[in-house]
Amino acid sequence: MKFNLQKKIFFCLLLLNCCLADAYSGQPQKPISCQQEYALCTSAACVPDPRHPRYALCTCVVKNDISLGFTSCDKREPRINKYKIKRIRSSFSFAQFGQKKGMMCPEGSPWTDCLDSRCTVNPRTPSQAICSCKIHHKKPFFTLGGDCNTSTCATGYWSGTTKANSTLLRNTLLEKLNMNKDPWPYAACPSATSKN
Repeated sequence: MKFNLQKKIFFCLLLLNCCLADAYSGQPQKPISCQQEYALCTSAACVPDPRHPRYALCTCVVKNDISLGFTSCDKREPRINKYKIKRIRSSFSFAQFGQKKGMMCPEGSPWTDCLDSRCTVNPRTPSQAICSCKIHHKKPFFTLGGDCNTSTCATGYWSGTTKANSTLLRNTLLEKLNMNKDPWPYAACPSATSKN
């Protein structure tokens, strides 16, 4: 009887551990595509949020086309509250590819992960949204911000992503759009670590 109880407790703890691991692993294996309004933060400059030290406020652009995220389309659906303030989510798209160059910044530089972040559309400038994005320091990151000025890696708090996530999002969207060939060859800036 005691053995059976221990066995049940063990399996319950194992199941709980799996659920927590799934909840905090961050992202499913494949991004989800949606056709709706979203905030695009691929080149956004951000400033640390004075009320929440682990987050930054980023000025992003509002778009309406196919985009990718790791949350469901329902969760990313635009919503308007009783004060007529529109809330949207940040997603990934190719809207700024071909216009801006990709900059790699080294580990230790502050950057923000805006993907799936909550955003508020600016009531006075509806083409802009302010997004609350989590700050990271521990990994090198890729951004379309900075205009190749790698000295801003240390101060820009650019919205960015890891190289692995960038590749995953890019390849998934190319597949979703039925593109066999990448129409935007990587026009990359020199990395911050390669400067003389």
